[in-house]
Amino acid sequence: MNYAGWKFVLALLALCASFTAAGEAPGVYFSHEVWEIVCDNTRTCRMAGYCAEGNYDEGCGSVLITRAAGPDTLLEGELTLADYESIYEWPHVLTLYIDGKVKGKLNIRENESLYPLTPTQIQALLAAARSDRTIKFEGDSISFTLSGKGVSAVMLKMDEFQGRIGTPGALIRKGEKPEESVLSPLPVPVIRAAKVSNAPPRALTAPEVAALKPLLLQSKGKNANEEECEFEDTDPTEVSDFTLTPLDERHVLISTRCRLYARDETVAFWVMDSALKGIPKFVMIETGEYQKGIIYGVFRSNCPVISRWVWDGREFRPSAGGHSGMCRNIPIHRGGTWSLPTFVTKIINADGSPRNSD
Repeated sequence: MNYAGWKFVLALLALCASFTAAGEAPGVYFSHEVWEIVCDNTRTCRMAGYCAEGNYDEGCGSVLITRAAGPDTLLEGELTLADYESIYEWPHVLTLYIDGKVKGKLNIRENESLYPLTPTQIQALLAAARSDRTIKFEGDSISFTLSGKGVSAVMLKMDEFQGRIGTPGALIRKGEKPEESVLSPLPVPVIRAAKVSNAPPRALTAPEVAALKPLLLQSKGKNANEEECEFEDTDPTEVSDFTLTPLDERHVLISTRCRLYARDETVAFWVMDSALKGIPKFVMIETGEYQKGIIYGVFRSNCPVISRWVWDGREFRPSAGGHSGMCRNIPIHRGGTWSLPTFVTKIINADGSPRNSD
């Protein structure tokens, strides 16, 4: 694995660890060879496979197969291609070949650059991948070969996480245990977001920094990578690097950039009373920003890792977490190759109305 790959894995592990520390179950991530699986806190699992390592010049793409928790749930699948510089429009139809034999057509889903797979195609694809047969997709001048390396381990992990081993619906290690023994889906947590202030942020004054800096240092925590926030040097003659953002009448958010050489644009956050008289409560160290009651965390690489934290009037609560997949040289489009959540929630506004997705 290259350096960027290790940074991606470490960032993902940091995300999972930070959600666990916050008392939330973030799901599971597992990868083997060129296949990976992410299961979220509702027990829905998504596994993705890619072209073989080093075959990028021949064309690349990825297949995503999703299965919700619970007895008798079906597999859903779709395919995406790498962004090819030599074409301006993706093929409207792809043909699936297994060992050179046609196994059906895939029609593009307009405006999404995705090709849905039928249940029959999914079953044929997984069977071929497990037995290391040649799986190829072709359309117009584009083609790519899907690798089966690692798929069996990922399929077993999905069965294990969802409690399917030994049942008729298992992907691997089928048996006669009743389908009713399969784990049920878990409910989506609901977060009631508090109404936040529209007052603009401001820089802390030099006297405020002098008074608060020892308190911030004392309460300064570590992020999930065990990295401490080392404050940027603050020149009293210049604008402060410490920012105060009103949350509501009683609370403010204090933030400052950290000097962490392993990560870029890292910010530390604290919640404090609006009079700046109490003890600041450390929230997190993130590569992100605060907007309208939400801290958006993004590990910016070729394969982004994202997190969301929502202010509920007392604290910032984890509301979303996940990443975009291995990428495997697939350039970023739609914010990444896939959306693979480890943690999902439903957010409602303070008045009980549903909140639009961010």
